Amino acid sequence: MVEEARPHDHERPQRSLEAELLPSLAGGEAVNAIVYSRAIENYLNDAPVDVGVKLNAGNTTTPIVGEALPVLSIVAYLDHNWTKVWSTSAGYSRVDISNSNGQAASAFKTGQYATVNLRYMPARSIMIGGEFQWAQRQNLSDGWTANDYRFEFSFKYSFSYKLGG
Repeated sequence: MVEEARPHDHERPQRSLEAELLPSLAGGEAVNAIVYSRAIENYLNDAPVDVGVKLNAGNTTTPIVGEALPVLSIVAYLDHNWTKVWSTSAGYSRVDISNSNGQAASAFKTGQYATVNLRYMPARSIMIGGEFQWAQRQNLSDGWTANDYRFEFSFKYSFSYKLGG
């Protein structure tokens, strides 16, 4: 609902929160994916190894064998244009590995991260933005978990120049 400006107001009419936000919430695009497979960790870039050591107890010829590690990966992101010059991306990603019985206690088990940013594009060739990033790694069984928090600021200027005819 739009509230009309009073005759003595020299500014643009005031709008309710509903009128400002609801139309702009429709300007987004979701990017989501779920993958479960074996030995695809190298394609995901977040996990270190595709194959783990599996103990082959009782076999003196091959006491260990390689096992293709099952992995589950989840990605959910939303890209949203608030206005013609302001936009945001926010999302979450997770990788869970089903480790083999011969991997070290310090082997990668779970990684996850979330990001949110705000970008300003005052002209086609200029982008300025800031982003908050959170990431976490958990090992297989040594109890080690680490969190990482970051702020990143970016500036981009795009240009082109044609040499010759």
